[in-house]
Amino acid sequence: MRTLKQINAVYEKIMDSDLSDRVKSLKLQKLLNEMVRTYSIPANPSDQNTSDEVIALYRKISENMPI
Repeated sequence: MRTLKQINAVYEKIMDSDLSDRVKSLKLQKLLNEMVRTYSIPANPSDQNTSDEVIALYRKISENMPI
């Protein structure tokens, strides 16, 4: 189980890489899936008691995914 700091570091590494947008999107989706499993993020995070830090990082990754 990775910490939020570690997940953020992986996110930054992916975003700074020379990978194609498609590959970046796939890697970021896997990262989001890991967060959902690890931190039990519900479908609508605002309805639960999910940590604000977890939600902020999840949104940061999902909102910055290449199309």
